[in-house]
Amino acid sequence: MSDRKTVELLAPARDLACGIAAVDCGADAVYIGGPSFGARVNAGNSVEDLAQLCRYAHRFGVKIHVTVNTILDDREIREAQTLINRLYEIGVDALIVQDLGLLELDLPPLELHASTQQNNATPAKARFLDEAGFSQIVLARELSIGQIREISSAVKNARLEFFVHGALCAGISGRCYLSQCVTGRSANRGECAQLCRVPQTLRTASGEILAKDQFLLSMRDLNNTDNLEELMDAGIQSFKIEGRLKDEVYVRNITSWYRQKIDEILERRSDRYVRSSHGHSVYTYVPDVSKSFNRGYTEYNLHEKKECYANFKSPKSVGTEVAQVVRNSGRQILVKPLHGQILHNGDKCNYFNTRQELDGFRVSSVKGQTLEIFQPVSELKPGMILYRNKDAEFERKILENGSAVRRLRIDFTYTETPDRIILEAVDETGDRSQSVMILENPEPSKNFEKMEQNLRSKLAKLGESIFECGQLTLDLDYHWFIPVSRLNELRHDAMEAILSLKDQRRTVSDKKINLAVQLPEEERNLGFQANIYNELARKYYFEHGELDITDAYEKIKQPGAPVLYSKHCLQYCFGMCRKRNLKRRPEKLELVIGNHCFRLDFDCERCMMILRDRGIEK
Repeated sequence: MSDRKTVELLAPARDLACGIAAVDCGADAVYIGGPSFGARVNAGNSVEDLAQLCRYAHRFGVKIHVTVNTILDDREIREAQTLINRLYEIGVDALIVQDLGLLELDLPPLELHASTQQNNATPAKARFLDEAGFSQIVLARELSIGQIREISSAVKNARLEFFVHGALCAGISGRCYLSQCVTGRSANRGECAQLCRVPQTLRTASGEILAKDQFLLSMRDLNNTDNLEELMDAGIQSFKIEGRLKDEVYVRNITSWYRQKIDEILERRSDRYVRSSHGHSVYTYVPDVSKSFNRGYTEYNLHEKKECYANFKSPKSVGTEVAQVVRNSGRQILVKPLHGQILHNGDKCNYFNTRQELDGFRVSSVKGQTLEIFQPVSELKPGMILYRNKDAEFERKILENGSAVRRLRIDFTYTETPDRIILEAVDETGDRSQSVMILENPEPSKNFEKMEQNLRSKLAKLGESIFECGQLTLDLDYHWFIPVSRLNELRHDAMEAILSLKDQRRTVSDKKINLAVQLPEEERNLGFQANIYNELARKYYFEHGELDITDAYEKIKQPGAPVLYSKHCLQYCFGMCRKRNLKRRPEKLELVIGNHCFRLDFDCERCMMILRDRGIEK
């Protein structure tokens, strides 16, 4: 049905191995960093690895999105032109971009996806990006379901993408200058120092300490498992998992978790939604989001349920409660398991020490209810709760060979003529091939029944290929005897011909860059928040209606400037919200990070907290 909307599960990849794992576990698309210009500076990949990933992914109709999502200087943007051309040549399907100066280049016909770093948070901004030539828009994480519906109604052609799982930034993407302000490392250039994950102190302007050395900006992780169908109906077509720095265990577990959840919806709603890639994945493990890195989960602002979105205790993955300490005998710890949990050799466990700091150890072996550990932990006291943040047995199962395989159905028709055998193949994507075997002095089989059984057995035996045999039709008018080796060649040639078709196919975007479209009113006076870092970006903004052509914060650091906007509100968390949760009189607040002080402002109409730079304390 042509009116059905495609639904895409978009998984992250740190490297080639993670990318292949994501495909095997059911991703419809994979996003990954290239050799440079990605917003995760430590997650780059060679062009050769990207080419290999493209070849593998395209066999299932899986798309590869490459990040070019930093702001670029004048030298880098010219280098980006060369890189983008090369990415197009190897078969990359889309570029995720932040810097609008790239639109001034002579780009190949690749899909352009507007990075969430562009702060895509309003109907007017989304309409502009759609008309400007973007095929997909990565929406801001802070949006509510109502705001997503409004944006969807404003967009005619571009698909909407939304993060459904993984790490949350305290600041609005593309508008966070905290790292640049304190350390000189720019989040907009892929070098964020993650100061939201270090201890901070909250105090009143009069000097009263409300919280000292706590992780006040360290957000819990996003989990929208329960909201997928509502997001689909609101207009989201691409469901994005955060995690380009995460390991293969995370990619496998979280991708397969969301694959199964989305498939349940697609099966029920097949009249309206259809998957964007092909094949099906089979797992030997049961995915479980609680077993992957997380700081505690939240759905964030999706339903505008105001809460403390942060985990003040720790920026690390605490884990799941597994046991209570009964006795600590140095390298042997007697425990009482909780909630039916079973501990394994190699597990990693955490606990909060007497200073309420998160600490941990690795289990060398488990003997009954006694844990043997590698090094004694003197701070571990009876009554303390142990949290497991690495389940060694689960990770072993998820990483073992063949734990997740993806297959395409292929149907064969085997036909005999007086002088040849024809094997036709068609897979579930509609790709077809035909292999022909010329017969010289053919002889009929002496045992027709055994011959037919042999044909069915050998033709359906597809080994470790990406195919699994569906329907096998035999048109046997002559019952020719064919050696097994020739049958294998016939089947192999038919499959290779289909794979060759897939290897030659690539995404070519027919959406043109529109240099005539004008910026919406809300984007015409951004000042340094337009993130203009090169002359082509300056040119683009000038030609499209920008009224305040100001250099990026990275070039002209401004004392007193707003360096972070956040839906996470410390005024709310400490009972001073003017609209709700009012437990004490609102006061002027300051946040101290290291020796740097920030004034906190509160835009209660938009339910937003703003950090303003007050400089280094004397």
